[in-house]
Amino acid sequence: MYLINYLNLQTAQQLFIAVGRYRTGQGLIGVKNGVNTTFKVPGTEKYVHNLPFLTIQVYLNGVRLAILDDYMVVESGGAGTGYDSIITQVAPRARNHLTADYIITAP
Repeated sequence: MYLINYLNLQTAQQLFIAVGRYRTGQGLIGVKNGVNTTFKVPGTEKYVHNLPFLTIQVYLNGVRLAILDDYMVVESGGAGTGYDSIITQVAPRARNHLTADYIITAP
């Protein structure tokens, strides 16, 4: 009985997080020139990176990329500063669209 109540509370908390802090279809910031592979989320936002469930989802031309195979998550300010960047395995070209879905950390 207690486990069921806990799971329902946990689900409710996750839904609350998703509604208030979820970003979808956000364009990533960085030069797309066939050479650059490092991109940041817009502004000063940091995203949640808590594998295996909560992390940034990256899309190249609408196709979802696989974490570790196609991109890595990065804390651009160093360890402990918060995740705000990704490094792709393939450098997008100028006409490519690089977008992401993510949950921002608490403001």
